[in-house]
Amino acid sequence: MGVQTLGQEVAERLRRDLAEGTFQPGQKLPPERELMLRYSVGRNTVREAVRGLVALGMLEVKAGSGTTVSRLDGRTALAHTVAERPMDEAALEDLVEFRILLEGQAAQLAAERATPEDLDRIRERLAAYQNAVRRHEAVYEHDVAFHRAVSEATHNRLFLDVIDTSSQLFQGAMRAADHAPEDLLKAAEEHAMVAHHVLMGDGEAAGRAMRAHILAGNGRRLKGIGGRALEQERIE
Repeated sequence: MGVQTLGQEVAERLRRDLAEGTFQPGQKLPPERELMLRYSVGRNTVREAVRGLVALGMLEVKAGSGTTVSRLDGRTALAHTVAERPMDEAALEDLVEFRILLEGQAAQLAAERATPEDLDRIRERLAAYQNAVRRHEAVYEHDVAFHRAVSEATHNRLFLDVIDTSSQLFQGAMRAADHAPEDLLKAAEEHAMVAHHVLMGDGEAAGRAMRAHILAGNGRRLKGIGGRALEQERIE
């Protein structure tokens, strides 16, 4: 499992506070300075933690009223349920299986339902990912953005909410994967294949391509874990 960032650690502490009722549904979240003091971290770390919980649906940003604690509906309750599970290796494997089913179906529906605007967004997100690979930049945010663009094209908000949740939970592990140049190029090719089938309106092929991509990405993640373990054995 990937090492948590400080922002992720604070997000977990804030999530526990929400679960324990320290901050009630509908209540405005305390100002950043108060959260900085509460968790003994800087402003950027607080913002990272809040963004993470907004992605999970646990917090909501409202124009003119700041960040408030979400009132649970079916989608947010699902995010809570998934987020409550500790992300050990067994849980990550369960999540991979869930993503294969969920995102495979999302890609199929995207191919069948996408509007011209949706297709433009998918093209843009694919290009951004490919550019990041060429420039040797961090790709995780671009990866998530591409998957979100495909999910948005389903026009089913639940797909998008669950994918936001799973990507937030999975980010520590996936940031540790797809670092080798050949892995990044392979992932870019897989994204291009998914996009191609969605753009062509071939739902079955899009679903197969997405499932194959997620399975291959998990294989690269596991390869990375194995490589780090071997390296650690050599050091010891």
